[in-house]
Amino acid sequence: MIKKGLVAVAVSTVLSGCVVGGVDTVCLPNAQIDIESSPVPAKTTEDIKVIVLPVDMSFSDPAKGRLQTVFRNDLEATIEKTGSKLVDRKLANKLKGEIKLAEQSGRLNTKGVPIADLAILTEVTASNLSYSFTERKEKVNDEGEKKVYPAHCDFTTEVKAVAKVVSLPDMELVERIEFSSKDFLKSETTNSRCPISDAQYTSMASEAAAKSVKYNFNLQKLLAPSAPVMEMRQCEAGTMVKVAMGTNKRIQPGADISFSQVFKSDDGHTETYTVGEGYVVKHEADAVKPAFAWVAIDEELSLKLRKGDTAKLVPEECAIWDVLCMTNNWGI
Repeated sequence: MIKKGLVAVAVSTVLSGCVVGGVDTVCLPNAQIDIESSPVPAKTTEDIKVIVLPVDMSFSDPAKGRLQTVFRNDLEATIEKTGSKLVDRKLANKLKGEIKLAEQSGRLNTKGVPIADLAILTEVTASNLSYSFTERKEKVNDEGEKKVYPAHCDFTTEVKAVAKVVSLPDMELVERIEFSSKDFLKSETTNSRCPISDAQYTSMASEAAAKSVKYNFNLQKLLAPSAPVMEMRQCEAGTMVKVAMGTNKRIQPGADISFSQVFKSDDGHTETYTVGEGYVVKHEADAVKPAFAWVAIDEELSLKLRKGDTAKLVPEECAIWDVLCMTNNWGI
């Protein structure tokens, strides 16, 4: 086995000329490097079981049933995407009253195996429709051409909801997530009262609800899997580490991975520090296996990482070209 200190200088030229974003080859086993072990090694996160309760909505609204369905369906889809296990919906429906009561009393009475690790209690808090009317306008440009702008109404529907993620059976609040988004509609009309049908409003409210879940990444971050670093390799392709999670945790080539280290202080408490990021090597066949994946890192991080340090998936957020996602998160 090669000693890390002996190869660091030898490969520095190769590494400095390597763009980490382009690593698409996994180093062979003979490129393994000896690295230190963490005194506080991480453990691979167990599969988290999540129960999503039927969505509450205390006010009457033409879109009520549709909003409750959209929020629940999309929250369940988000949870499945993280690799967590979703509790059967029939059981969730049956246990809604019991879990809501437990939220007030502070503990869920369970017998035998717990039904889930986390419960998500969601309430739609607002679905507001607003509009403005613009009269017909005519404008003449510098070339003398006349352009007509028809009279029209601009509609905006804003939907808001709150989800409480609680641990079971102790009913401790883990995280409070706020969802909010808007949808827009323009309709040509000379009626300044701006009539709109229930079907049109419901469609707008449903779209706003779907966007509010799609472009909120707090739940993905909360449920993101983590695992220990297993080994390190260095070769012409670059430096990479093997982490103990793969397709079993929905890891994909190119996914961002954050690394952290745990230290014990003199008083016996543990402290966690983020030390850097890498991403899964971009090779469909070799980079990700059922129980592990290879993550490309830079030279600076390679000098810090230890066997047993924590690697955690960083959920993908708004891409720079996804204008809809970015404007939604800016509240526009």
